[in-house]
Amino acid sequence: MEELIFKNENQRCLDEVLRGIMAAQPGKFRRMEDEFSYTLLKKILRDDKVRILVSGGGGRGPFFEGLVGEGMADAMVSGEFDCAPNAYMIYRTAKEIDCGKGVLLLTNNYMGDYLNNDMAQELLEAEGISSRVCYASDDVYSAGGEPKECRGGLCGISFMMKTASAAAKAGASLEEVYKIAEKANRRTRSLSLLYNREENQIEFGRGFSGERAAEYMAYCDTDIIAEKAAEVLLKELEKYESDTVHVMINRMLYMSYAEGYIMLNAFRKALEKRKRSIGICTAGNYLDVYHANGCIVSLIAADEELGKYMKYVNGFDFAI
Repeated sequence: MEELIFKNENQRCLDEVLRGIMAAQPGKFRRMEDEFSYTLLKKILRDDKVRILVSGGGGRGPFFEGLVGEGMADAMVSGEFDCAPNAYMIYRTAKEIDCGKGVLLLTNNYMGDYLNNDMAQELLEAEGISSRVCYASDDVYSAGGEPKECRGGLCGISFMMKTASAAAKAGASLEEVYKIAEKANRRTRSLSLLYNREENQIEFGRGFSGERAAEYMAYCDTDIIAEKAAEVLLKELEKYESDTVHVMINRMLYMSYAEGYIMLNAFRKALEKRKRSIGICTAGNYLDVYHANGCIVSLIAADEELGKYMKYVNGFDFAI
């Protein structure tokens, strides 16, 4: 691959992340070289289907570099650390992977991601390439008092990505795939639980851009913390009470492997106590956006339609 000239070490770091991923999985991926964005595409796109492209800020765990693969997205575009991806590169990448069935763009609901995906969609439409955009808005404590569509996104985009990818593989049209992703977003909620060592307390819903937590709780037994968090999340999903709940525990930078599974088991018990039907349960380090000990808990209430597409998918070193 051609060596790029970098303006700063962040650019070099993210470029080497992608080269490392490609070295770990030889023959699976290719790139579009550009100094402003970081792309990863499946090397072989076998199926004649709607393509799925995810995008977001770079270098935060497997999001978003790790979301390309079998049963997952066909390509991804990231920006630098904590920066939205470049609109022109989203457009170029979508154009590169399109096979005439259209492209679904998935990103989190933040201003930079929103504007750049919207601009990319305009460029695609100008060339006659069909596309739709879905914005993940699963963070329950962002945009307090506002409608769900005003909220930001955390880890819920992974549920959107895998259900949309499965629907596309099954032969669904772009509009049908878009509706599946939108339904997954409507039925997904995420909550950050972070440990404040100085205060010896759990912070519910602290924003990763420095926003204060919405609630605080004295540090205590994991089962009690899970009970409280489950109460918050299930209240948000109460209209979907009869549907199967799938659980994802996303470990932050300083939460151990063991602690992640202890929290997952605590959530399983909290859901069983409430007589909720439980589907797939996973724990891993997916989006290490908080430099803290703690996790993000994500729940999706899947009806029969979504349930057809809620299968395990495996990245290089994680499962969702």
